[in-house]
Amino acid sequence: MAAHRHDATPPSRVIKSNFDDIDAMATSPFAWRQEYDQIGRGRFRGMLAQLVLDSIQLARVQYSPGVLQRGMAPPDTWVFGLPIKSEGTLHARRRPAQPGELLAATSRDDIGFAATGDVDLMVVVLPEEHIESWLHKRRGDTRFDTKLNSPHLALSSGEMMQRAMALADLLNGAMSDEESFADAGRLARIEDGICSAVLDIIPSAEVIEPLHHRARVARELLAILRENVEHPLTITELCERTGAKERTLYLCCIEAFGRPPQRLLTELRLNGVRRALTSPKEGTNVTQAAASFGFVHFGRFAQAYAQMFSELPSVTLARATGQRAGA
Repeated sequence: MAAHRHDATPPSRVIKSNFDDIDAMATSPFAWRQEYDQIGRGRFRGMLAQLVLDSIQLARVQYSPGVLQRGMAPPDTWVFGLPIKSEGTLHARRRPAQPGELLAATSRDDIGFAATGDVDLMVVVLPEEHIESWLHKRRGDTRFDTKLNSPHLALSSGEMMQRAMALADLLNGAMSDEESFADAGRLARIEDGICSAVLDIIPSAEVIEPLHHRARVARELLAILRENVEHPLTITELCERTGAKERTLYLCCIEAFGRPPQRLLTELRLNGVRRALTSPKEGTNVTQAAASFGFVHFGRFAQAYAQMFSELPSVTLARATGQRAGA
């Protein structure tokens, strides 16, 4: 039975359901038009966790046993699949998929997806204009035509798995904290993380600028990072602010500071938290200090802080508080 397309805005940004009816699962993704058929033996079990942002979708899809999928992604988009687990073979657009291959189809293609066994898959839906904008800002790349058929894009199986799990972490984080959708900066970082995991795979044709130009960009980059240490910017935003493309930005940072931009930004933010904890205001606690510098996963923050400063942030604060009390 053909699945219908949802035209209404979803009541929530997060849709998560378990299914024992294959047709019910086919109709559940927001703004898709598709059909499923079961292939293989056994009782059908499915799970869909879908995050719907203003222009991007991120989902985790699980099927057991295999599924034959026909239909189209939302209009004027590309859909990308990154497998986490596949017990049988995978096929996309009626072709066998190789290990490490990024599964891709446009909204003009029949997705033609088939999984012959249990599968666990991360799915990203990106509008064509979003892809073009991202590649232009990050790469200055005008070669990539979203109106053409999707290219063959592949990595090592290990790196593809890392990207798939990074997307799963983004989805889990968003689903566990839906109140964060009110934070525009957090949403921008989620969207940028989704795009980076997929679009970084597309090769760059960028020409690297001369050394003196990269030194100037490095100075601008450091000033921008310091000005925004409490509201961390994405790589896309840094490219826009500096006027440099992603590869140039990376080389500038490595040459000037010995580390890539994201690591430098994280270190500056950790330094900011440490200063807040070593000179605490009345009522300061570790969670508030971390949140004020854009850290939202406090377990990861504490681990990164301890690795950098060889002590937990609670120890830093307790020592500072004790010194002030004894003064």
